[in-house]
Parts: sequence; structure tokens; C-alpha cells
Amino acid sequence: MRKGTVIHIDRSVGFGFIQDENEQEIAFCLADLNGNINIGDQVEFKIELMAHGLTATNLRQLLLI
Repeated sequence: MRKGTVIHIDRSVGFGFIQDENEQEIAFCLADLNGNINIGDQVEFKIELMAHGLTATNLRQLLLI
């Protein structure tokens, strides 16, 4: 699984962006979230190739200790 930081969320249209460890921006759908994620949160995710490009799926917030 990849890791990254949530850099943008647009709740009105239901999507957001993560910047991964390689500084690549990857879109995600808010409908795929299990819980609440905010800008700045560290997340772990999988990448899937969808019709509109690479998409982060299976997002899970990482707890920082």
C-alpha cells in the first residue's frame, strides 16, 4: 500500500487529492471513505486505474503517535 497526505477535499462534488511519497497527486472519491478524513491527514491507500485515470482506493487514516 502507498502512503501520502490529503492535500485537497471538495465535499460539494465528492472528491479530493492525496500527494503520495513521490509527490504525485492522486484523486480519491469521498464515497470510498470509511470515516472522516481531513486536509493534512496521513493516509494509506491502494491505486487503481479507472476510466478517468489513477484513483486512490481503500483509504485508511494513519494514526501518528
